[in-house]
Amino acid sequence: MKLIRSFSSLFIIVMLLQATPISAATYPETNGKAVILMDAYSGRVLYERNSHEQLPPASLTKIMTALLVAENGDLEQPVTASEHAAATPESSIYLEPGEVLSRMELLYAAMLPSANDACTALAESIAGDEDSFVAQMNKRAAELGLKDTHFLNPHGLEAEGHYSSAYDLALLSKEALSHQVLAQIMATEKKVIPWAGKDEDRILLNHNRLLYNYDGAIGVKTGYTRQAGNCVVGAAQRGDMVLIAVTMNSPTVYNDLQQMLDYGFEQYKMVTLGKTGEVSGTVDVKQGVAAKVKATLARNLSIAATDEEIPHLAYSFTLKPNATAPIEPGEVLGTCRLYLKGEQIGSVDMVAGGKIGVKPSLMETSGLGRLATAVLSKWRVLCFGLMLSLVFYLCRRKLEEALKQIILFVLPARIKEQHRNHRF
Repeated sequence: MKLIRSFSSLFIIVMLLQATPISAATYPETNGKAVILMDAYSGRVLYERNSHEQLPPASLTKIMTALLVAENGDLEQPVTASEHAAATPESSIYLEPGEVLSRMELLYAAMLPSANDACTALAESIAGDEDSFVAQMNKRAAELGLKDTHFLNPHGLEAEGHYSSAYDLALLSKEALSHQVLAQIMATEKKVIPWAGKDEDRILLNHNRLLYNYDGAIGVKTGYTRQAGNCVVGAAQRGDMVLIAVTMNSPTVYNDLQQMLDYGFEQYKMVTLGKTGEVSGTVDVKQGVAAKVKATLARNLSIAATDEEIPHLAYSFTLKPNATAPIEPGEVLGTCRLYLKGEQIGSVDMVAGGKIGVKPSLMETSGLGRLATAVLSKWRVLCFGLMLSLVFYLCRRKLEEALKQIILFVLPARIKEQHRNHRF
């Protein structure tokens, strides 16, 4: 019996030792100086290393440039390339000064072959000049909560003080993927655009090799400078799950991305606890035609979670105590927070589910109100008539005075002339 117990104990120890490396091997093996894996829907971080370190982003900068162009709209607007844009160095589509392409065509040039001259032309088209556009880039970065990002140009060429982080670039890509046109551009492998004065068109090939080699890949952007090293933001979709992976300054960028994406798709699944438009409470309305307005989820309450985590998910609502009419559909009324084991891991806005107009006053709804309105209208007419009479009176007096002066000036001359005529 003692021998059997010994063998049993040894067997258990061996199994535990074997299980440890198997569990550890499920984590991605990456070589980037900074890496991150993010759920593109909720923004939950599924894996990271040095993700808030400020590093040169190279052409990953162009994600912000493209986002601002997409948000500005009017993508068919023609853009005339300036001498400054055409002279932008390194990666380009060889724009000529005075050449005209649409914003849409320049967007493809910026995002597929990473053309710097196209980015400068777009910046000038949106903001008038490059510096003004860069100011817009930094303003939008602040709005998105990108705390470790500062831009100095729209293309990512090396500049002291131009930096971002893996976390910020994942958040930025999350926003970019929410724009349908931009998401379509980033997932495009090949695009043909005009080339003025040439016998052939420009053929734009996407530099992102993830699109050609990874199942479900949908973008996002590549980048390289000597200082930044190889940097890539990759995104992939399988079923209802979209994941964003970022690796910066890595000798094995695509292996890093594949490792992280495989890990995410294998370990996590999308869990939906509430759907867009579902009513989750009401808010009292002041001065409204209705006393309350429904508060609904602005979008699905969904998040990537493991099977072990699902039983520990919970959420809570925080709504305004009241709101004042008028209220428009979609107006933010509160927040729905999502928790895992008591720690907040996501949130969704609660918005007005309908329109609430302003309640008319008692004067406006009663017969007395209508009478008062009628009386006021008559007073307006009377006042207007009195004003016209006063203007006429003042003008008449001035006309009479002017006529008198004319008569006094003309009459003596006329008398003298008659006197001369009479003498002869």
